Amino acid sequence: MPADSLTPPENNEGVWECNLPAVEAFFDAATQFKRIGLADGSTRSLGLDYGGARAAWDLAGVEMNPELFGQVQIIEHGALAEWNGN
Repeated sequence: MPADSLTPPENNEGVWECNLPAVEAFFDAATQFKRIGLADGSTRSLGLDYGGARAAWDLAGVEMNPELFGQVQIIEHGALAEWNGN
């Protein structure tokens, strides 16, 4: 996975204002993905480690709630599909 795939867009370009809190929360926890190595040398992303993500959100001052968490999960599922080729 290229490192620039985890870099937030500058000036929020391309992100609707209503989605900005979820996108920012996703990037705050982007280092907390579980990944595994496969026998062919490739990797597969499994999803966020929610314990680690929670720590990242707490340290970043994100006030996580069920609605925001659901939005982050939508982004997470899209990222997983892209990264894993689904």
